[in-house]
Parts: sequence; C-alpha cells; structure tokens
Amino acid sequence: MTTTWPPPGWTLGRIAHGKHEHAYYVIAPPRSGDAASLLLLHEFPGINDALVTLAEELADSFRVVVPSIVGRDGNPSQVGTAVRLCIRKEVHAFALGVTSPAVSWLRDLVDEVVSPDGDPFGVIGMCMTGGFALALAVDKRVRAAVVAQPALPVHRLRCIPLPRSLERAADLGLSPVDRAALARTAHDGDLCARALRYRDDWISPAARLDSVEGLLGDAVGVFTLTGPNVRKHATLTGDERDDTAVREVVQFLRERLAAPS
Repeated sequence: MTTTWPPPGWTLGRIAHGKHEHAYYVIAPPRSGDAASLLLLHEFPGINDALVTLAEELADSFRVVVPSIVGRDGNPSQVGTAVRLCIRKEVHAFALGVTSPAVSWLRDLVDEVVSPDGDPFGVIGMCMTGGFALALAVDKRVRAAVVAQPALPVHRLRCIPLPRSLERAADLGLSPVDRAALARTAHDGDLCARALRYRDDWISPAARLDSVEGLLGDAVGVFTLTGPNVRKHATLTGDERDDTAVREVVQFLRERLAAPS
C-alpha cells in the first residue's frame, strides 16, 4: 500500500463529465518539457503500488496521465471496487458488443489534458481497461496503443463458463460504431498497436487477441508470453510482470511517439 497519496511528483487534477467529477494524475518526466503524452489506464481493482511502479518507469520517457476509473486511489480493494462498479455502471463487465460508458469521459480527458493541442499520444490499457485502449484508439491522434491481457467482457468464472462463453471470449468490449471506426483508423495507417497476454491466462482468452488481430490486421503485433508460469495474468505490473515485455513496450512507445527529426 502506498503510504503517501498521491506519490511525490504526481499532480492531481479533476475533470467534470455529466453529473460526476473524475480524478486524474499527471507525472511529468524529470528532464524533458516536450515529452509525448501517454495515457495509462489502470487494471482492476484500481491504482495500486504495481501501477505506480509502472507509471513512474514510463515517466522517465513520457508525460504520463493516469485517470482514476474505479477504486480507492493508492489502496484499492477488490470488494470495494466491485461494489462501485455495480453502483456507477461505468464499466460493462458482462455486456457484449458495447463500449463501456467510462470511455466517454476518458475521451474528454484526452481533449482537455492528454492532447489539448492535437499532438500525437499513446495509450496503454490493461485487464479491465484493455478494450478501453482500443476504443480510444479510434482517435487519429493515437499513434501507439498497447492492449495488455484484455479481460472484458467476462467469459467465465474460473472453471465455470458463462452463457455464450465462446462469443464472450472473442468480444472486445466495443460497440459496432467503435469497431468500424477502429478498423478504418488501422486501415488508414495512422495506428500501430501491440497486444499481449500470457499463454494460459484464463481471464484473458486467446480468442480475444485473435479478435484484435482480425480487426487491426497488419497494424497490430500480437505477443503470447511463455515461461515457467504461463497461467499468470498481469503482463506489465506487479510480481507477475514480464520485464522483457515491459522493456519492449517502452521501446515500441518511444519509437512511435518520437518527435519527427
């Protein structure tokens, strides 16, 4: 648990959307005042120590914007976050073929904070927010998108498949409108993406990354991580992270978001 919140170097901001106000944080690189912006979307259950570590690594190269989507910032609990998800209904955990409502205010955040001047930026979505990164990538300002272990919509509860489980496993949590827009963006050559998961991760099924590849075609590189424990879930954060994958993601973002010479 992070003892001081927000951590040193994290600047808290707030954005209004509809009836709600949403918090976000900006972590600026220590040396460069013109670094590209990177929108980092946290996993379930919220912004925790593992997310902080990744954000601060990324802030060595980018101006990182971390929106607070669900959970108690710095010390989220699974139960508390699950309750909030049920009450606020900003994240569609089970619905098929729809984009979660939270994406709407995240698009406002992009316009006001991430890219107010229309500059190119990158986005990382993980687990619960993997599909959010895809939904945001319909924006032609997105030059690099990383989709790590996308987990929604839920297709099974451990060993118990849900109804329409195979369809769920392939669903990306996108509306038909967003799917079509994303396909056009990828076809036009404005977007380059990376998608990754552990080989035997039951939370993020292989069929979902197949769907990402089917939608984006040559615009995406899909990576299945192997190793001693391929049943792990979190590819970029915490004790389960794959350090090689983290380095490769950072390099991909640097190459895509580098200022033209």
